[in-house]
Parts: sequence; C-alpha cells; structure tokens
Amino acid sequence: MAAQLPDMIMLGPRKMDLYTNPLEAYWEKTGKKKPDFKPAGNCLRGYIACWSIEGNRLVLIGIHGAQYANTFFFGKKLVETNLKRVFPKSKANGVLANWFSGKLRVPAGQMTQYGNDQYNSRFEKEIIITVDKGVVMKMVTLDYAKQKLVVNRI
Repeated sequence: MAAQLPDMIMLGPRKMDLYTNPLEAYWEKTGKKKPDFKPAGNCLRGYIACWSIEGNRLVLIGIHGAQYANTFFFGKKLVETNLKRVFPKSKANGVLANWFSGKLRVPAGQMTQYGNDQYNSRFEKEIIITVDKGVVMKMVTLDYAKQKLVVNRI
C-alpha cells in the first residue's frame, strides 16, 4: 500500500496532518452505512476529513473527496463529498466527534524517516491527543530529537 494522504487538524492557528482517521470509527460504532467514497491510490478511504480542537472537544469541520450517489434515472453518479452530504443535520460549526475514543497522532517537525505504507513516516516530534467520546483528555508532545516528553495544556 502506498503512503496515504492524511486527515487534517487545526491546532490553534496551525493546520497540521493527522495520522489517525477518527471518522472511520463513526461507521464502526454507529452501524450506519459508510458512503460509497471514490478511492484514489494516495487516499484509499476516498476522503480527507478536517478536524478542530474547540475548547476541549474534537470537532469534525469538513470532509473533502468524492462519492458515488444514486440518481433516479442514471444509476450512480460521482458527486463532491462535503460535511452536509455525510452529516445532513450538521451545523455550520461542525459535528462533535462523540463517537471517537482513542489517540490522535499529529506529526510535527521535519520528517526523519519516510515510510511508504499508510502513515509509517517518522518525524522529529509527535503530538499525541487522548480523546474520550469526543472530549480531549490529554495532549502530549513527544520530542524524539531531544528525547523529551512535554505535557501540553488543553
């Protein structure tokens, strides 16, 4: 498998890669049918989700990609994926990710080792965000270059 395009996360003013895919847990936990996203070689899941930490909550603020939608006369057609198409009842400020519990991995700094399998590349630092039912419990920065662990304020 080739290296994959990651989701994105806003941490304060910075837009960063997210080497975890919390949206996948939505379909697993809820049992709802996953949309028929169009996969690409560098994005097999077929979408890129955009996230934000707002207060101490993980919020889905956007989805970009393409999916197949049923039409009345022509079978399926390819349409642009967005937050409203996947979550029709979503508000303008996004969707609270209360289905997700786990760790979010956010690479930071320079890449130190390239991995061509999913998210196997390594970086100088990683921010690990622990989430429980959409609530951020802890955020730490692992600094591999300085061999240091920093606990961040939430």
